[in-house]
Amino acid sequence: MTKNYVPTKKLADLDLNSELKSFDLNLLSKRDKAISVADYRSERGDVVAAILYGHAALDDNEVVKAYADRLKACADRNNFYLTDGFVDYSTGETFSGFGGLFGCGLKLCQNCTARLASRNRGIAIRAVENTKLIRREHECYAEEEKNYKLFGEFALLPETVERKTIIEQEELRAVTLTMPQVFGSLVLTMQVHRRAWDLFRKLKFTKIYLTSIIKGVEFTIRPNGTYHVHSHLLVSGFYLQGYLFKHFWTECVRKAFEEFGLEFKVDKFLDVKFQQITTIEEALKEVCKYLTKSESWDKIPAAHLLEIAEVKRWDRMFEVSGNFRKTLSRLKAERALAEEVLSSHVNKESTFAEGVARGLTYFNTDGITDGSVSEASDSFGISEEISDKSSVKAKRISWREVVKEQGLEKYREIFYRQVEFTRNLRKLRLIIKYPDANFTDLDGKAWDLAEIESFAQRLASRGIELDI
Repeated sequence: MTKNYVPTKKLADLDLNSELKSFDLNLLSKRDKAISVADYRSERGDVVAAILYGHAALDDNEVVKAYADRLKACADRNNFYLTDGFVDYSTGETFSGFGGLFGCGLKLCQNCTARLASRNRGIAIRAVENTKLIRREHECYAEEEKNYKLFGEFALLPETVERKTIIEQEELRAVTLTMPQVFGSLVLTMQVHRRAWDLFRKLKFTKIYLTSIIKGVEFTIRPNGTYHVHSHLLVSGFYLQGYLFKHFWTECVRKAFEEFGLEFKVDKFLDVKFQQITTIEEALKEVCKYLTKSESWDKIPAAHLLEIAEVKRWDRMFEVSGNFRKTLSRLKAERALAEEVLSSHVNKESTFAEGVARGLTYFNTDGITDGSVSEASDSFGISEEISDKSSVKAKRISWREVVKEQGLEKYREIFYRQVEFTRNLRKLRLIIKYPDANFTDLDGKAWDLAEIESFAQRLASRGIELDI
């Protein structure tokens, strides 16, 4: 078995977010590739955590220290698992892969942002594949050439411009929205971009031409240190008059800059790119890839990293709207109905062993979320005394509030219990799902099956509820 695989390139030169595509072709196997990606994520997480620890110590910032604790726990080599025994149940084929046991969910985490991108791709695929493109009557702007000339005189499209009604088939298109550089932090740049998008999505133009939208935000760092924030869109709608799209997006960005007191310098229109879609899968990879390339975090000034760590809630980096959103709501309702029908035919008092044998068992993890504390428990909602669903729905408190109210040491005592519990629970679920797989950590150490069995027995003895 390969241990601690070292890529042929330097870590800083690798592009984690394009996953295996950027690695050299001479890697020996898919397992080697999986280990290399996991090694990279662990390494980069440790680097960013070290930067945060160093600067948080200067002013004894306990919140940032706790943030670094969470980041480091997620990047820990023992937190990763590797196996050759994953199974594609649709084909019966086995394959190699890796994953993380505990997820911190932080924006600076290499592992969690990649996992979030994968989740978003799944959501986007379900939305697109289950939304039917329609042919219908709609209103559009007439006389393109005349309208184009009017833009030299009017900041916004005048209501006097002629419109007409046509019958047209919806189509899928990929669009990239950019904006000028902002001389400020990443948080400020994101806020400006978000404000511009909020203005754009509310326009009558957007509502007329774009019936469904999937949006993902990405940023890179320019040579001068400013942030190039841009959005990738997959839209369904009618014929897009390119100059109209550019005009309205430019005006929305202009207004956002003005609201933030920033200078806006653009000669004509901002760069709006329209890409031809080859396959839906490739288009969604672009929309739902990553917030930024991994090495970008190393280039961000420490002051900006600290600001990022102190952001309590980020604006949405990924969103689905229009008919795509309606489709997801419909699928969710259909799934809830199916689960209700299933639950009415299953004995709720079935034993743990019977549930596992059916393959229907999953743990009620409502009370063991990574990012909050349940007031019903003193351990981030992971108290093994809690089995009543009503109790775990108590008010939740963010981990930041715990640090501020109870201090860093008390937070760490609770947090590391949470990490241990979450890792054990994840291991147990993986063993149930893939009973023939052999799991190891990133250093090649096999899981202690006796320890996991003891954990399962402890859960059962304390009455932890299983949803069958």
